[in-house]
Amino acid sequence: MAGANFRIENLDALGRARDRVAGLRDGGNKVITRAVGTLKRRLPTWMKRDIAQTFTLPQNKIGKRLRVKADEKSVTLTALGRYQTLVNFPVRKTATGLRAQIRKSGPVEIPSAFLRVPAKVPTIGPQAFIRDAALNNLPPDVYDIAHVERTQHGYPIRLLGGPSVAMMMTEGDRVDRAIDYARELFGQEVDRLTEAGNGR
Repeated sequence: MAGANFRIENLDALGRARDRVAGLRDGGNKVITRAVGTLKRRLPTWMKRDIAQTFTLPQNKIGKRLRVKADEKSVTLTALGRYQTLVNFPVRKTATGLRAQIRKSGPVEIPSAFLRVPAKVPTIGPQAFIRDAALNNLPPDVYDIAHVERTQHGYPIRLLGGPSVAMMMTEGDRVDRAIDYARELFGQEVDRLTEAGNGR
């Protein structure tokens, strides 16, 4: 899956529209620049925490898949589109396969799936696999990432994964709420810096 991003634009205009900014000696340039910097730092943190309210992927792994860029007028947050390997989520063996807890709302059952250490890259530890013949009915949030191995009898097996951070970020109204948060935070930071006399 491709990555996903969203952009909060026109921050310079939004900043200059706040009370008393235009009266600053430099027209508010310093205040706006500092407020953009604050937004750049805090937006990824807000996003990974919000995603972690729904998904069990640890916040440090979510954060590693987020990229943020900023200029004087905008901030862009990008989430990478690579699927997470299934073992990045809580996974355990069952009598019929594997049980994975991808969402905090409850686990999913994956019949005929199993854990094994890949022969070619044993250093990464056990991964979740399934035989090609059992691929027909994967539960929601579980994905066939790639054909990477064969069993000792030569049957192909597939590496299983969970949703990418890009999929998590764009689910539901999360991006809309992130934009609302970003605009509110930016406005509050402009007001705070103006009140403190920065930029005079």
